[in-house]
Amino acid sequence: MQRSLASKDLRAGILFVAFGLFGLWLARALPAGTANAMEAGYFPRLVCGLLVAIGALLAIVSLFRAGELPERGNWRPIAFITLATLAFALLLKPLGLVLTLATTIVLGRFAAPDVRPVSVALLCLVLISAVVGIFVLALKVVIPLWPAVS
Repeated sequence: MQRSLASKDLRAGILFVAFGLFGLWLARALPAGTANAMEAGYFPRLVCGLLVAIGALLAIVSLFRAGELPERGNWRPIAFITLATLAFALLLKPLGLVLTLATTIVLGRFAAPDVRPVSVALLCLVLISAVVGIFVLALKVVIPLWPAVS
């Protein structure tokens, strides 16, 4: 490993800071409120502020230690994770939570070169059970589980 200004950690830190600053800019018009009376902008500002802080720390630390150089030309993970994220956003309303999560998990799993059907099915079962248990049963978030019958 070598110390370089092109290390993965430095680039990731800069990217975190950029996303955090962009999020803070997007949330600029939302009222923040206080910790006792949170409003719409409180949590986004908190998360984006933490993202900026963690990114800055990661970038600074990377300047003082050796790090790996990023790989070139490996677009498969970027493509499939982006596709999975878009699928979740676009399919949640028409398909419901369970089918959308299954689709998202399968698409996300294709980011890796070795996809085993049994492990993907087990991953779907565990993650769907956890998400439904946490958000629908425990937190009582109103999300349709299945496609709406019209």
